[in-house]
Amino acid sequence: MGYLKCLITPYTSREVQALAASKRFFETGMGYYAEQSTRPQTLAYSLADSPVGLLAWVYEKLVSWTDAYPWTDDEGMGV
Repeated sequence: MGYLKCLITPYTSREVQALAASKRFFETGMGYYAEQSTRPQTLAYSLADSPVGLLAWVYEKLVSWTDAYPWTDDEGMGV
């Protein structure tokens, strides 16, 4: 029933935005999933043995997952 509804009824603007966000995620955000599901030890060495590797990982996640939150020096980001 839902499939037929999608064929007949056009998507709302919110649905179009959600589909676009999903597409962007699958195109640019699935790299870590692929790495962790195929070669998890490679990433583990970097995170466990390198403080800079761990810092880069945490920084990238904070920046990309917080919708451009304006980090201050007091919050430890220095951006």
